[in-house]
Amino acid sequence: MTAHNRTTLKVVELPPGREFVSAPPVLVASTNTVDYCCGSCGAVLMHADDGQVHNLLIHCTWCKNYNSTDS
Repeated sequence: MTAHNRTTLKVVELPPGREFVSAPPVLVASTNTVDYCCGSCGAVLMHADDGQVHNLLIHCTWCKNYNSTDS
């Protein structure tokens, strides 16, 4: 089994009225690609190809922070 590349997401404040998804469990957009990790606690939040997912906020269920897929 090979290790996935890891990318750390940017922790952000949740804008009023903004929708979000929660993880873990890990969101899967693609398999055997990049692990997108929480910018606060390092939990793996999503598997996706590099540059595949944009304009998504992910609420980390481990540390309760919000992470943006856009830098």
